[in-house]
Amino acid sequence: MSSLGQVIKDALNRNEEYMLAAVEGLSSEELHQRPAPESNPIGWLMWHLSRVQDFAVSSMSAQETVWVRDGWYERFGMAPDPSYRGNGDTNEQVDAFASPPAETLLDYYRAVRTNTDAFLDSLTEADLGRMVPPVRGTELVPLRERLPGIIVESIHHGGQVCYARGALQGRGWLNR
Repeated sequence: MSSLGQVIKDALNRNEEYMLAAVEGLSSEELHQRPAPESNPIGWLMWHLSRVQDFAVSSMSAQETVWVRDGWYERFGMAPDPSYRGNGDTNEQVDAFASPPAETLLDYYRAVRTNTDAFLDSLTEADLGRMVPPVRGTELVPLRERLPGIIVESIHHGGQVCYARGALQGRGWLNR
């Protein structure tokens, strides 16, 4: 594994500690509740951040998404579209998202994370210069430029999940 791969895994581990705790034990109602009228609910956020990571690793590794390969789309009652991950969803689309139970959200995230770890473990320093599809546009970019996006997305949305949990249940939710 490259040293960059290890740094990414360490960052994901630290973020996960709080993010997963914020989702555990929430009811269906809490997973669907928005902290503010146009904010995203925890269930949607957890699905989205998992889909983004799944799609990113899939595109960088040229492998099928966990979403499709392992049939997660069926457990979420959604289409097997490997590229749909909620980017640009309208308020109506977010409202229509029927979050599965917290355990299903967490199980999907863990399956994605296991796949991410396997990908990161397989990387060598030489792989970091390999050209891969960009997040936006069509011009290929070196893998080392795409990898940090895994951290950015996870921390960005993981923080939103934790904030939303606090907005729903007040301070101290982590220590309950």
